[in-house]
Formats: sequence, structure tokens, C-alpha cells
Amino acid sequence: MNTIARAPFARIVYFEENKPRKNLYNVTVDEWRNVFSNRGKEPYKTLPGDILILADAKPESASDLQRVGRMWTFLLVQKIPEDEDEDEDKIGSSSTYFEVQSSKDIQLDDEKMKSMFVIFLTNVVPNRNIWNSRGMSGNLMIIKEVLSFDPAVEENCEQCCVQSEGIRNENFGPCSLANLNDSQVKAISACLSKMHCDHKSSVDLIWGPPGTGKTTTVSILLFNLLKMKCRTLVCAPTNVAIKEVASRVLKAVKESYGADSRRNNLFCPLGDILLFGNKDRLKVGAETEEIFMDYRIKKLKECFVELTGWRHCFTAMVDFLQDCVPQYHIFLENETDGNTTEIKSFLQFVRETFKYTATSLRKCLLLFLTHIPEKYILENNFQNMVTLIRLLQSFETLLLQYNVASEKLEVLFSHSVEEYLSQSILEEKYLLLQKTRSECHSLSSNLLNSLEELGLPRSMGKRSLKDFCFEKASLFFCTATSSYNLHKVDMEPLSFLVIDEAAQLKESESTIPLKLMGIKHAILIGDECQLPAMVESSVSDEAGFGRSLFERLSSLGHKKHLLNIQYRMHPSISFFPNSKFYHNQILDGPNVKSESYEQCYLPGPMFGPYSFINILGGREEHAEVGHSRRNMVEVSVVMNILQNLHKAWIRSKKKLSIGVVSPYKAQVVAIQKQLGHKYENRDDFVVKVKSVDGFQGGEEDIIIMSTVRCNNGGYIGFLSNPQRVNVALTRARYCLWILGNERTLTRSESVWKTLVQDAKDCRCFFNANEDKDLARAILEVKKDNDKFDEQGFMGSCSYETKDKKSMEKFVKAFDSMDLRRNSLKSLNCFDELLLLDEESGNFLDASSIAKQKGNIGWEP
Repeated sequence: MNTIARAPFARIVYFEENKPRKNLYNVTVDEWRNVFSNRGKEPYKTLPGDILILADAKPESASDLQRVGRMWTFLLVQKIPEDEDEDEDKIGSSSTYFEVQSSKDIQLDDEKMKSMFVIFLTNVVPNRNIWNSRGMSGNLMIIKEVLSFDPAVEENCEQCCVQSEGIRNENFGPCSLANLNDSQVKAISACLSKMHCDHKSSVDLIWGPPGTGKTTTVSILLFNLLKMKCRTLVCAPTNVAIKEVASRVLKAVKESYGADSRRNNLFCPLGDILLFGNKDRLKVGAETEEIFMDYRIKKLKECFVELTGWRHCFTAMVDFLQDCVPQYHIFLENETDGNTTEIKSFLQFVRETFKYTATSLRKCLLLFLTHIPEKYILENNFQNMVTLIRLLQSFETLLLQYNVASEKLEVLFSHSVEEYLSQSILEEKYLLLQKTRSECHSLSSNLLNSLEELGLPRSMGKRSLKDFCFEKASLFFCTATSSYNLHKVDMEPLSFLVIDEAAQLKESESTIPLKLMGIKHAILIGDECQLPAMVESSVSDEAGFGRSLFERLSSLGHKKHLLNIQYRMHPSISFFPNSKFYHNQILDGPNVKSESYEQCYLPGPMFGPYSFINILGGREEHAEVGHSRRNMVEVSVVMNILQNLHKAWIRSKKKLSIGVVSPYKAQVVAIQKQLGHKYENRDDFVVKVKSVDGFQGGEEDIIIMSTVRCNNGGYIGFLSNPQRVNVALTRARYCLWILGNERTLTRSESVWKTLVQDAKDCRCFFNANEDKDLARAILEVKKDNDKFDEQGFMGSCSYETKDKKSMEKFVKAFDSMDLRRNSLKSLNCFDELLLLDEESGNFLDASSIAKQKGNIGWEP
């Protein structure tokens, strides 16, 4: 409610009660504004579960709603139109038409309603799913295993340990192992060994510090579970994370299928894999759309239409190959009745009819092969479909030969498809046509009968197709909260649950997938040394609501499979986080230790692989809105470095990605504002500016970190959080340049004090003014700031400053400035300033400030 002034809002255009249901209304709004109010997050899009405020004016604060005469009420979005949800032209835009439920009866006339606004507050679906999951009976096998965990008790099932080695050898071929290290192989093997265990539930933890190949490990683990036909659910806390792991697995499946020269390269069987969730939030693109639920339904729907579906395609081909001559005669009769002057020859008719019929059938076959699992179609039918596609192509090629005679072709089609023709009747090329015709007819007819025997429906609507996809797939991808939908699906029970980024998933939220029927084994992949789940409520945060199951089990001493080789960071970058957060358990991979990993983007030791750049003359300040901080001197330094990097890139034209990261949203916004569209539309020079939280899971060639804080007391707030520091320090591949104020960070008595000292010990500590470009950038900002502050300062002091509150404001202003003593004297405020410390015992020593900084420039 405190951020309501910046919340997305829209004006009501139409508001009508949805009778006969009580307090349900159909709403139409003009357009949504402030859709990008949360910088670094997705633009707002109306979704079921959104809580809105209906008000007679747009409130600027929560207190505005309490004013006398103000009308307002809560609305809950129940649904948006399905057709709009599928409209490709509206992807990324927010719905302007939806159904809501109100917290009370609304009695307003049309004119009054058109002056009303709706304001977005939050979406309750994730928390509602957590709450509902809490009360479900469901599957409690894993829950009991977690609750009764004892580190002193053997975790492995004794009955299955003997079999595990054989399972590992069976499923790990040299192709899968090619790019894995020992720690990755051991982690995957340990998890796969649980697949055939029905005696005991289990939870495995895979600990993946930054750059250790966690995503590769997960994708190969899932690829092997898929090959083993193990029904598995893969969850992650965010849409970004689940799409990433899904795309990796999809890539592995395609590469494996394409590597087999015996297989058809027109398709890749993906029916066993299913990704579901909100299309816009998932940002489904070409890399994942083939496994996305909505796309699959859309494609399969073409095959399950009563009049033009799969059965029609097969029947049309069978009838054509069998009765082509009678069909031609009917065609001639129709053409004669229509007084057509030009009559098609039999050859033309056959070519055109076959092409049309074969195109429809081929499309249907490819959709089946791609989107329906082989185990459902059955292997024999699957192979027959592949063969039929090849035969249809061969038959079309033979038909299109230039020397095919229409009369002889009609003789061929006059004979039965099963009839053997000798060379005494037709020459060899027509005999080959007859042979291919017979094979196409036989396969088409057999497949038609076989699919009908399997009970494949002739037609299905969207709802039925959705259930069909859930029933037939074996590897599912979704966010943890979206897995709630699986509780309502009637399908074969799952066996495995794999949670990626598990350390970022609230323990309460993990119960949603854990309670799904059939789940016996859970694999949690994460790193509790990085940022946990975000909890906006400070009360909930202090109560431990954001703690993950991964973190809790880890703290209890649960065994973890550590991935111990990092392949991302230059050794100079990885040294400090490895020693500080991972107790030197992580080794540098051979790739990062090679000479080729040493990159020089800018001249001078300051811009080597790792450096702390001390910013003198900076000043932290609150942004105009909210409590976030920014430091415009550091913004200027960042922009100067980016400018120099761009100049160097123009000369080299070597692909370069740069990440600018800061803990504070206000700093991110300030940098983005300065950056504008400067480096957009350059594929080989990419600049991303995000908060630390927004960069978790990402990596770039160069990371520039702006720490922002600059004060005398060493106050750095949540910047001291070790997990946040760890994330920020481990995003870079080749160069990490940290911008900060040495004095502030050293006085903070946090991990930053150790980091600054470490940088000095490694000779990676530099003062920004040692570089003439940076010194110039700092000086220009300071001049602008001082000019602005002096004007404001003199204006504020033109009034009497006798009361304590005004004097405190005066000292704060003075504390942030670089003014001369004579300026103060001319304002007749100097004596009052000297006396302030006598009036305020808990405030800054004003006289000391004045004496120290009245005559000289001061570095705060």
C-alpha cells in the first residue's frame, strides 16, 4: 500500500454486474498506465488472482483512501477472456477486459462509474496456493522423510545400494560423460541410483556454487531420467529459471536425436516433455515453444478436428491411392457440367490431388511424431509413420518425373493397389510407381486401423487436449506455484521431483509439488550461500518465511553433493568468494586458468581481471521516491568506463557483454537514465543494468559493481548481507571492477572490510583519481552538485534558523557540502552552527564539522 502512487492503474470504461452471481462484474478499462513501475521486474499484465482497488480517484498514498467521502473497495480478478490470452498481437500487453469479484456490493450509475479507477496491488495466487497446499492431505512420503531427518541415520536404502552401480553404468554412456567432471558424475549417479528404489523415500541435495556447471548437471540428469522413462516433475521458483533448464534439456534431446544418422531430421520426438505456465511470464520463444503446453494444444488441435483431422488425412490418402480413377471421372463430370473449356489430364489431376492430400497427411504425421510420445503411439506405429513420410516423398518425386505419360499412369491406377504388374503391362518406372503406391496404401491403411485400435480420439477440444498432454508426457517443467494445477489433473502418478534453484524457493512453497501423488524421491539443486527467496514483509522475513528447504536440511547436516570446479570466473575473481563463502572447497577449471582467459579491455592495472576502485568525493542520497539510495559520482564513473569500453570495442569489434550491478534500485534507475538507448541494437556490444537480485543466475564478460554507500559512520544497510555480496562478486567471467568508498565500507565491520583489505593485499586496490578520465568525471559531478547545493543552502539559510529542527536540517545540508567558511559568515549562520552541539546531545558535533570543513574541501 505504501507504493500505491507508483502502482499500475487504469480508468474504468465499462462496469456491469455479471448476473445472477452476486458481486461479480465484467470490467473494461481504457489502458493500463505505470506498467513498468517496478524497474527490473516484468511489465504489469492482468492475471487471475490480481487484487485491485476500485476508487473514485487515483490515490497518492494509503491515507488518501481514508479521506471523508472517498469511495473505494477491493476487487479480485477471477478470469480474463481465453481468446485474448491467445491473441498474438496482444502478447506483452495487459488485458483491458476481465471479470472481477468485489468485496462488497457496488451500486453506481454508468456516469459515476466512468470516473472510477482501478489500481493494482498484488497477485495472491502464489500465497493462496501455498495456503491451500498446507491443508491438503496428498502425498506425505517426502514430507515425513524431511520432518524425521536425522543426520546420524544412514540416508541410502540398504536394499538398493547393491543395484546402484549397475544402474549408473547402464545409463551413462561416453556421450553424456564427455563434458562432466567427477563431482558432477557422482552427483548424477547418486540421484539416478534412487530411481528403482520403492522401499524408501529420499531427498538429495546438489550444492552448486556459482559457475560450477549446475545447469549442465541438471540438464544431463533430466536427460537421463527422460531416457529411463521416469515420470519426473521439474520445478523452479521463477519463470526465468524454469525456462532456462527446460531449454537446456530440449537442446540436449535435439542434439542426441540429431547425432543418430539413422533418424529422420524432419522432426524430433518431444511428446514426453511438457512445459506449462503463463506464456508472457515465461517469455516463450522459438527455443522452447515446441514443448510449451499452449503451443502443443494449438498444433495438435489441427489433427483432432472431426472433418479435417488425422482420420480424414489417412482416409483421404487410402481412398486416393485405391480409387483415383473413379475420382477422376467424377471430377470430369463436374467439370463438364460447369462448362469448363480446359480439362485437366489424368496426370495433372493425380499430381495436384496427391500433393494436396500428402501435404495434409505429412503435416499430421510430423505433428504426431513431434508432440505425441512414442510409448503411446507404440514403437511399431512410430517407425511406420517415419517410413510413410519417406514413401510419400518418393511417390511424389516419381510422379513429378518429366516423362510420365498420362495414359500409362491411368492404366497403372486402374489396377488394384495390391495387384502385381509385370513389365509386359508397363515399363519399369511405372512398376516402381505401383510398388511405392502399394506400400503407401498399405502403411496408411495399417496406421489408420492401428490408431483406431489404440483409441486415439477422432476429435478433441482444448480441455481434452490439455488433459491428453498431461496424461501422456513424462517430464514436466513449471514453477513451483504452477505445480498446484497438477493436483487437479487425473494422470499417472509422478516418481521424481527435481527442484532447481532450490535455495531460492520458500520451504512452504516447496510443499506444493512435494505433496503430489506418487513422488518418492526429491532432488534439490541450489546454493544457500546465494540470495534466498524474496519476502517483502519484514515480519514474515524475521519469522523465517523466506527460508528454503535446501537451507534447512543443509543446516541440519544433510549430505550434499558439492560441484567443486568452477568454469566461469578468472582465478583473480574467484579467489575471494571461494575463500570467504566456500572455505576454499572450489577449484578453478582448466579453462579459466589458461592464458586465453586473460582479457585486457582497457589499459592499466586498474582495469585488470579484479580491482576495487576507491571513489573519493562521492555522496549517497535518497531518490525522489522511496527509500532507495543512489550516488551520482559513481554513476558518472560507470558511464565513463562504459564510454571507454565502447571506444575500445569499436577498434577491436570483439563481442563483449557488460553487466552493471548495484544493490540499490535507485542507482540502477539513475544509470539506466544516463545510459538511455546509447548502446542498444548492438549485438556484439551488450550492456545490462540490473540490481544484484536481478543478476542472480546471470553472467557477463565484465561486471561493474556500484556499491553506492558513502558516509562517515560506515552505515551500509542490506549491502552487508553476505549472500548479496556473494552474488554480486560471482557474475563476471573476465573482469570484475568494484566501485566503492573505502572509508565507508571499511568502517562497516562487515564482509566489505575484509574485501577491501584483500584487494589491498592482492595489489588490486586503486583510487579512482589515479585515472585521469575518472578523475575528470568525478570533478564534473562534484562541481554540478556543489553549485546546486550552494544555491539550495543559501536559500534555506536566508530564513532564521533558531529552532532545533531547522538547525539539524542546516547541519545535514552543511555535512554534505564543500563550502567556504566565508560563505557561512556572510549568511550570519556560523555562530548558530557552532552552538548547535550544546542544544543537541545526540546529533553530530556541529562545531567540529564547521571547524574541520569550513575552509577546506571535505571527503565525506
